[in-house]
Amino acid sequence: MSSLVLYLSAAVLLAQSTVAFNCSKAPIYVDIHKRAVHDSPVFQYGSFIGVGTPAQNHSLWPSISQNHTSFAAHAYCESNSTRKDCAVRTGGFFDKDDSTTYVRFPSRHTFPSTNTVYSFSESGNDFQSLDMNNNDTFMGTFGQDTVRLYTHYFETDGASQSLLENSTIEIAQSGSTYPGIVGMGLSSTVLRDLAAKDMIAGRTYSLYIGQGFDRAGGLVNGSNTFGGYDAGRFTGDVHKYPMQDTMNPMSVRVKDIIITNSNDPSSNVSLFDNTKFPSMKTAPGPFDAELTTDQFPLSLPYEITQNFISHLGAVKDNTWGDNSLKLKDAFTGTLSIVLDDGFVVNIPPEVLVNASNITPIQDRDEDSTAPFYLSSAFLGQVYLMADFESRNFFLAEAVQKNNAVMPQTFCPKSTPAAYVRPKQSAWVSQGLIGAVIGGVLGGIGIAGFAWCFVLGCRHRRAEKKAEKMEKELEKGRQAKYAQMEVEDVPEFDPPPKSAKPSFWSKR
Repeated sequence: MSSLVLYLSAAVLLAQSTVAFNCSKAPIYVDIHKRAVHDSPVFQYGSFIGVGTPAQNHSLWPSISQNHTSFAAHAYCESNSTRKDCAVRTGGFFDKDDSTTYVRFPSRHTFPSTNTVYSFSESGNDFQSLDMNNNDTFMGTFGQDTVRLYTHYFETDGASQSLLENSTIEIAQSGSTYPGIVGMGLSSTVLRDLAAKDMIAGRTYSLYIGQGFDRAGGLVNGSNTFGGYDAGRFTGDVHKYPMQDTMNPMSVRVKDIIITNSNDPSSNVSLFDNTKFPSMKTAPGPFDAELTTDQFPLSLPYEITQNFISHLGAVKDNTWGDNSLKLKDAFTGTLSIVLDDGFVVNIPPEVLVNASNITPIQDRDEDSTAPFYLSSAFLGQVYLMADFESRNFFLAEAVQKNNAVMPQTFCPKSTPAAYVRPKQSAWVSQGLIGAVIGGVLGGIGIAGFAWCFVLGCRHRRAEKKAEKMEKELEKGRQAKYAQMEVEDVPEFDPPPKSAKPSFWSKR
């Protein structure tokens, strides 16, 4: 009886935990790649998202720390930004005067200490920016408009759209960083509005940042999946981690970093090994690193960074404006990041050292108190899946080039599963069926050919035999004709007419 009660209680709890989520809702897939964007002279890399009516299309960069969806006003780059390449990094521009669905919040106030914008909604209730803890941000105005999420599986296919009406957006007017962001932080307004309007199963989201942007220098595009995940984009075991209540809520614990020379795979060098680096008196312990898309290079502890510099002969460089280290000489090898749960993420040679010998490792001051980051260079090798309902996120090895897009619903409080090819027998997997069929068909063909050859030989032999017999018969006929020729014989006298022989006499 007690077991029955326990079973019923568990069933009730399970039902209560899932009843609030409509897990029959299909996810909304939004690709990430370079495209033409509104009022920009160049193609820009980002999420295919538009705004306004009629639509003004943009490429928005996914941020897993910020929460608002932001667009750049034309004035942002004309006079108010400190970025010299601003015009080609905003993801496009938004002209609110051209949108018939834009509604501006009526008032605005800026707090200089945090560069945070506060506005008031039309109902009179206070509106507070959800990104107030971000010190390196932009200032602007808030309002509401129709956000357009475009589903565009392949570049050669047409796009469909999901309309998120009356969603809160920010229009950046000035600042020191780039706007054009779809915020996917803990309080993401896009994710909140999609779930509230029952457009997705719940506040779940998955990201592959890709490598098709200039700093990464690759060709592989990325994707966002709102309310789901792409089952074909990752492989192997899925690793689960808890979220933190911080600006960057996703962090992991790193216990080792290993450099391997591709020319000598056995020459593994741990940057934690104090016996390899005499300058370290003791081996450093594991450290916590936050996941971020707000920068490309990894930011590691000072001692680990110094070991990287000494081992590969790196020097300071600021080609990309992000203080990435540069090697004096070319290096072909990998860098493996070992997480506390045993998950190993490999940075391949073409990412570890690009064509200009620039690495994805950031220089760091000894007295720096900034967080340690596993950034876009790291996320280019893993697939990130986040469940904001249960405050958990998942990492798995990314499939760099998938042949098909397979969006699956990510029901809150569940664990994503990678697509697994159907199991095949040894006959199928090793191609034995084809070999047998080919052998049978080939054997039949050979047998048919051989039979035709034998029949041909027999027919030819019969013809020759017939010809020989015909010759023999002809020869025989000739001989017979020769034997039947009339010869001259002597004449005999007839018997006398009067005399009869004795045997004719009567008795």
